[in-house]
Amino acid sequence: MNVHRPRFDRPPLIERWLPRCPPYVEVNSVEQLLPYLDEVAKRPYNQGLHAAWDLQPGERVLLRVDNWHHPMVIEACQRILEKYGCRYEILMADKGPLPEWEGHHEVEYYLARTKELAEWMDEWERIEQEGEYDKLLWGYGGPILRDARIKIQRMPFITPEMLASPAHSMPFELLDALDRWTWDRIRNAKRIRITDPEGTDVSFTNHDRYYDSKRQFYNPDLVSQTWAGNESFGRTYLPCHVLAKPWLYAPGLEDGTGVIAGTANHIAPVEWTQLVVEDSKIVAINEGGLFGEKLRKLMAETEAYEYPGFPGKGLFHWWEAAIGINPHVHRPRSGFPSGWVNCLYERTRSGVIHIGYGTIISSMDERRAAKMGLPVGHWHLHLYFATVTCEMVGGGEEKIIEDGHLLGLDDPKIRKIAARHGDPDLLLGGSWIPAVPGLNVAGDYWQHYAQDPLKWVKAELNICENWHHLFMPMVGADPSRCRHGQAGWGVGNDAGGCGHHHG
Repeated sequence: MNVHRPRFDRPPLIERWLPRCPPYVEVNSVEQLLPYLDEVAKRPYNQGLHAAWDLQPGERVLLRVDNWHHPMVIEACQRILEKYGCRYEILMADKGPLPEWEGHHEVEYYLARTKELAEWMDEWERIEQEGEYDKLLWGYGGPILRDARIKIQRMPFITPEMLASPAHSMPFELLDALDRWTWDRIRNAKRIRITDPEGTDVSFTNHDRYYDSKRQFYNPDLVSQTWAGNESFGRTYLPCHVLAKPWLYAPGLEDGTGVIAGTANHIAPVEWTQLVVEDSKIVAINEGGLFGEKLRKLMAETEAYEYPGFPGKGLFHWWEAAIGINPHVHRPRSGFPSGWVNCLYERTRSGVIHIGYGTIISSMDERRAAKMGLPVGHWHLHLYFATVTCEMVGGGEEKIIEDGHLLGLDDPKIRKIAARHGDPDLLLGGSWIPAVPGLNVAGDYWQHYAQDPLKWVKAELNICENWHHLFMPMVGADPSRCRHGQAGWGVGNDAGGCGHHHG
C-alpha cells in the first residue's frame, strides 16, 4: 500500500502550541527534595499513576528500589518515611548496568518486562498472605492488586530532576477532578475519533457492551474475564491513565479502524512508525526503522496463535489509548534515555495519549497466555498533539483533547477548584510541550525530525538542560508560562522559572 507521510507547507501548530520547557534545576541536597515528597506523602491513597502515598504513623511500608534509582532520591524517601513515623524496610534490587536506550529496544524490553510484572504480581500476592506489610511503594506503572489487603502505590521518582517538579506538588483534589472530567466524557461517548498531525486518524465505537447498564463502570462480565481476581481494579478508569479505549476486548464488536502514527514509544523516540488498523487489529506496520522491522517479525511469528480472550488470532490487537492528566509532568533531561529515565514518565502529562497493542498488561488473559507458552507483551506509540472527538450518547459532539491540550484544564468548574489552591493559570498551565520541527518549530517535519527523532530530542534536551536561557529563543518557545518563585505551589519551588539557570 502507499504510505502517506505527514507533510506540511508550514508548521501547523507554530501559532497555537509553541514549545515549553521548564529550566533545569540543579539539586544539590536531599533537603531540596523533601518538600515534594512531603506533598506526595499527604495525598490520599489511590490505585493510579498519581504518586499518592498517604503515609500513616506506625504503618508498615516496604519501599522497593533498584540501582537505577539515584541514591539521593532513595535517601529522601527514607527521610520522609521516618518523618511520618512509618516502620519501613527498603528492598534494593540489582538490575545490572544502566542501559542506554534506542526506541527499537522496546520490542525486547516489553517481552521481558511483561514476565517481570507477572512475577511482581505473584510476589505481591505472597507478601499479602504473609501479612508483614501494610503498604508497598513499588513500580512505575501497570496494574496493582486493588483487591488486596495491602495497599500498593507507585515509586516513580528515579532522579532528583524527576522528583523536584511542580507535578508532585499539584493539589490532589485538582488531579482527581481532571481524572473524573475526562472519564465522565469517555464513558458517555458512543463513538470516539483520535487524530494527530503526525499521521493518526483512527476511530471506534464505544459500545454499550463495554459498560454496565448505567455506563458508570465497565461490563462486569468482561471485567471478570479480563481481570479475574482483581475486578475492582479493572472495572473503572485508572487515575492519570484514563482510557479513551476500554482495556477490554469485546469479540465480534471490535471495530477500531484507521491509522496510528508516531515517533516515540515508552522507551525512546523512534523513526516515524505507522500502524494500519482494521477491526481493532494491527494489519500492517509501515516504516519505523529497526523498531518497525522487529514489530513486523514478531507479528508474523504470532499471527496464527490463538490468545485467550482476544477477538481473533494473532498478538497485535489494539486495546489501549490512555490519556495523561498532570499538566506539569515533563520529559526528563538528565540521563535521557537510559534506565528508567525514558519516555515512560512523560505519558502522564495532560493530553498525551499512549497507544498500546498486544496483550492487556498483567490481565488474567495475559497471564493465561503466558502459562500457555505464548509470547506476551504490548508495545506503544505516543501522541503529543492529538485531538479526541466524541459523539455523545445523548447527542452532540464534544472534544476531550485538542491539539494535545486537555480541555478539562479550561473548564470553569476545574478552574474554580484550582482557585482554592492558588493561581489557576499557574496550576493548570502546562510546564512542557515538546519542540517538534515542522509541527510547532520552524523546519520540515520529515527532513528535520521524523526520520531520526532521537537525534533531535537528545540535542534538544542537552541544550535545554545546560543552556536553557538560550534554548527558549532558539526554538521560538512560549515564555508566558515561565514563572520564578511564584506563590501557589505549596512548596515554594522555582522549577517553573524561565531565564533563571541553575548549574
